[in-house]
Amino acid sequence: MRKGDRIFVDGLATVKMANGVILMDFFNNNANDVQESCGEIVMSQQAFLRAYNAMDDLLKQMIAAGIVRRNENAGNNAAPAADSASPNFD
Repeated sequence: MRKGDRIFVDGLATVKMANGVILMDFFNNNANDVQESCGEIVMSQQAFLRAYNAMDDLLKQMIAAGIVRRNENAGNNAAPAADSASPNFD
């Protein structure tokens, strides 16, 4: 990938650690709403922790701004709810 390239993903399929590195597999939904792999990121544990902290900080800002909300009825592992759709399909 060249500097400045952007890849849109609909979601994160798996996150795992192998041989001390973090592997994150991403997917896009196709026209039949079937998940298709669209790439993988491999990073060090330190890079993963920095990315996690950055995403956690952004999530807190989004909650404070009212962009997303926590689903209090879904338990501790529930992702915040957001009203957004994939730009891949109309």
